[in-house]
Amino acid sequence: MEDVRKKWKKVQWDNEITYKTFLTYSVLFVLVTISIYLLFWLRGYSFIWSHDGFNQHYPILKEFRNMLVDFLKHPTQVPELWSWQIGMGGDVVGSFGYYVLGDIFAYLVVLFPADQMELAYTTLILLRLFCVGIAFLALAKNFKINHIAAVTGSLVYVFSGYLFVSATRHPFFITPMILLPLLCLCVERVLQKKSPVPLILVICWTLVSNFYFAYMLAIMVCIYTVIRYFTHYKKQGIPLLSTIGKLAVYAITGFLMACILFLPNLIAFLGSSRANGEFANGLWFYDLSYYLSLGKMYITTESAGYWANLGFAAIAVFVLPFIWQYRKKYPVVFISLVLGLGMMLFPFFGALFNGLSSPSNRWMFAVALPVSIGVSFLLTDYKTLTKKDMRNFLITLIIFIVVSWWGPNFNIYQPILLVPLTLMLLTFFVFFLQFINLNYIKKKAYNGLFYFLIIMLVCVNLAYMGNYMFSKNGANKVQGQLNSGVVERKITELYGGADKKIDKSSFYRTSLSSGYNGFYDNSDANILLDVNTVNSFYSITNGAVADLASELNNSQFRMTLPLGQMDNRTIFTNILGTTYLFARDDQAGRIPYGFKKIDSAEIERVDKPGISHTDVYESENSVPLMYMNYHTEDRESYEKLSPLEKEEALSYNAIIDNKDTSKREYKSNIKELEFETSIPKVNGKAPAKLTKDKIEVSNAENSIQFKLKNPEETKNAELYFYIDGLDFTPYTFKQRKDIAFAKDEYKTKNMRYNYYRNNLTKRIKEDYTLTAKTSNRVVSASQVDKSELSGYFKRDNMLLNGGFSEKVRKQVSINLSGLGTYDYDNIKIYAVPFDDSYTKRMQELKKQAATDLKFDTNKVLAKVSAKQDGVLVTTIPYTKGWKVKVDGKEVSTEKVNTGFIGFSLDKGLHTIEMNYETPMLKAGMVASGLGVILFAGIIVVYHLRKRKNKTQ
Repeated sequence: MEDVRKKWKKVQWDNEITYKTFLTYSVLFVLVTISIYLLFWLRGYSFIWSHDGFNQHYPILKEFRNMLVDFLKHPTQVPELWSWQIGMGGDVVGSFGYYVLGDIFAYLVVLFPADQMELAYTTLILLRLFCVGIAFLALAKNFKINHIAAVTGSLVYVFSGYLFVSATRHPFFITPMILLPLLCLCVERVLQKKSPVPLILVICWTLVSNFYFAYMLAIMVCIYTVIRYFTHYKKQGIPLLSTIGKLAVYAITGFLMACILFLPNLIAFLGSSRANGEFANGLWFYDLSYYLSLGKMYITTESAGYWANLGFAAIAVFVLPFIWQYRKKYPVVFISLVLGLGMMLFPFFGALFNGLSSPSNRWMFAVALPVSIGVSFLLTDYKTLTKKDMRNFLITLIIFIVVSWWGPNFNIYQPILLVPLTLMLLTFFVFFLQFINLNYIKKKAYNGLFYFLIIMLVCVNLAYMGNYMFSKNGANKVQGQLNSGVVERKITELYGGADKKIDKSSFYRTSLSSGYNGFYDNSDANILLDVNTVNSFYSITNGAVADLASELNNSQFRMTLPLGQMDNRTIFTNILGTTYLFARDDQAGRIPYGFKKIDSAEIERVDKPGISHTDVYESENSVPLMYMNYHTEDRESYEKLSPLEKEEALSYNAIIDNKDTSKREYKSNIKELEFETSIPKVNGKAPAKLTKDKIEVSNAENSIQFKLKNPEETKNAELYFYIDGLDFTPYTFKQRKDIAFAKDEYKTKNMRYNYYRNNLTKRIKEDYTLTAKTSNRVVSASQVDKSELSGYFKRDNMLLNGGFSEKVRKQVSINLSGLGTYDYDNIKIYAVPFDDSYTKRMQELKKQAATDLKFDTNKVLAKVSAKQDGVLVTTIPYTKGWKVKVDGKEVSTEKVNTGFIGFSLDKGLHTIEMNYETPMLKAGMVASGLGVILFAGIIVVYHLRKRKNKTQ
């Protein structure tokens, strides 16, 4: 026992940061990680999120590995810049750059065998997490922080709520938490007149890694630099202008070096469907429940909404009064916390950091740095704490208990808070006992005990937070992960085996019946299956194709999913060149006209019980990849048409911007149907009221029925419901309360109390779903709420396809889910008949197809026989990256049919050569070359000056 005491006394808890610090961190990181993520293994779950993890991150990482392996095997081959597997065809750099191309961790995937991709995915997540703490320790070493304080701060930083949420959902979200402390450290080194090389390299890494987070980090580091200079380095006599000049040169150098990836990605973003949107989704303030959740969010993994996640160990609570009390000693941490905690109160700042779009608080990962550094400062200075500090700690403790426990729903019993608040009390108790020891007992041996107890409390706290989040007795978030070992089978079974039943000997495209796989209808896993599906789910999507989907009023349109399955509209589906369609055997009502069943497949899927039956349909009317159209219509006249009329026009004429056209005149086949309306009562009351410009919905179980006066017009036709000028005003809290309290279930005082508790603090959402039902199909479109950060946009019009049928349909009924008033301009029901005349029209376009198509890397070759002057129309998404040669001479391209590449072609036989090059890639390469030269020059100048200073 005496030997243990002696060894305990020899432990140097207050030492400066050394290699032992990194070793201690490594051991504790492993222990805490095991205590949290062992749960995944025990419950049979993987690190692959069943949503974006399966739909985006895993398949993209696997395809990236394939690309790397191909490059290593054939390093002299031209790299693939255009892939036909990315939706209708897409730029590889622009699509993959957001995820993996600039992620240095992603390149390690090549070290894993092809059959161990799940292990690779998991390992890279854990490696990133480990590096988060290493980056923190590197920054902490720059300050006067002791060994154990730095380790504790690093653990608080790594295992914060932001990473608990994002690590297994969006793995590349971890990287900014590595880069932020490194950027701050490198700025410190420059201000201390040390080598600028690390700063330039980290800036370059930041910009190639992900331009979205690079934008955030640039703002954050600029703020840090300004604060640090004026609170510290200015007092040391470091000149302002020369410092700005040096930092600007180093930043420009890093930027130039990164341009090879940064410029193409930036251009891709600016041309994508994400580039526009209402600032902050029109919000000036968050709802009250958000503000009431902030206390709980600070000490648990529960989000307050709007991507607001902090989730710190209980010791972080005492950082707030400590930094306030010693704000003059630690001005950077103080100002950073004031700014960070202040900015999270207003949607403006969420939108500012989110690229001037929706109020997503993904920037809040940055708050973890000053909080964790504050923890380290607190533990470094614990010997100087006073009675006033203890009093402030106690006051803060009481405030947090009240604020966090009160919560958004006035719910006193909240299990998620029991352990964190208990640990908060224990942490205060340890600080208080050590304060007594330092001021009264004065035993040095207890100093080590203090550190030991604190770090144990922190580790237990972090382990609990993680376990609560993933445990079935807690938030059970692990349930959102894929089962371990099933991802590869799930990918191969994505189309029920039907993808193996199609002819792939010539160019083709595929799609699904809407709702075939639910959320997985839009999975990017198709890039691993060679199916050329028209839809894609990338953060950066082609803006021209999105414009086409928008102007045709695609009911499935979303910012990152502009096409979906085109609502299975016949002309829309064919004009995209969709050759094959996969559908479940119970989805006959969703098959467009002209698609004939050619085969079927049956398998027992891993994600669905029983036998899955998938039918394969082939279109006889889909347009080819390249075809001549001798008839053109100018955009000005096209824009005057309704969405259905525009769709119809695409089957007759090529839409171009030039007014010099040869329009094919035609009589529209679209028929507007007359109807009578009725609204069946629910429990003896009308659930809705309909006037000529307004629908008022008081019961979500409404059914507004439109009985057709001429139902025979619906035979052999697609049936559409259309409403425009749509503007929804939800009922007020009082109106909703009155409706609810009229129901028997709210007759008791207790139930009314629960209603107030659950609804009083919440913002009334403006979302709703419009569902249209015909005798052969149910289809819906939704207006998402402003709190929907990735998908919000205002829908003024809704056009829903009730499906094609050879039979008569007598009515269309709709349901509106949101309680409130729907103002509108028009409600119309259309029948779009299809017969041999449509087939003949589409067959004419098919006969005018280019022949002898040959595909090579970034190249398409073809021959075209033009009977007269016209436009060669393609279904290749429009981008300036394609260069076209006709008979060996380069010609200019134009945007045709809103979304595609086209160009004029004279009468005669022509050879076509199309070559693709990622826009701004060459310019980026030149800029990066200049950056490398400038970088080399900076190194030389720095070392010459260093040598000169040594000789003086």
